[in-house]
Amino acid sequence: MKNTLSIVLGAASRKGLPCLLIGGNAVILLGLPRMTIDIDLLVPAEKRSQWLDLLRELGFRLLNGTEAFAQFDPGAEGMAPVDLMFVDAPTWKNLDGEAREEIVAESSVRIPRIEHLIALKLHAAASPTRVAGEQDWEDIRKMVRAWHLDPADAYFRAIILRYGGEEALNRIVRYSNET
Repeated sequence: MKNTLSIVLGAASRKGLPCLLIGGNAVILLGLPRMTIDIDLLVPAEKRSQWLDLLRELGFRLLNGTEAFAQFDPGAEGMAPVDLMFVDAPTWKNLDGEAREEIVAESSVRIPRIEHLIALKLHAAASPTRVAGEQDWEDIRKMVRAWHLDPADAYFRAIILRYGGEEALNRIVRYSNET
């Protein structure tokens, strides 16, 4: 997986294509143990065609694609699948503006701030086609507890309500009260 990430990040860097690492690998970078088999990247929608071209050039095959999402199968043995999530310019600016840099397998990668990762997890968990919704909730639980996030904090509370609603807020309050 780290090899795939290094290859993709290196190629993207050479072409000036921005991305944020999200999903299970971002959770792992936060220091929380988790199994994952793919690489999830958030990219600005305006760079969609360049990202699709880049992954094809690297030998990946497009499996599924919508306006907001593209799922690629690795073309070579030992490579990991890659999923791209496309966001509009204001969303990209907001998430990228508060992202932090990490080093993975000698490559630089940016990850969204923790509250934004939780927003992405809430969005994914609410999707009617999402198979791994409970894994998203387990990631949220771990992040809330490990980072001592307070759902009473106005910024965090607004994110929870916007992407998960009152039910999500109640669930996250329970997580924050666990001992």
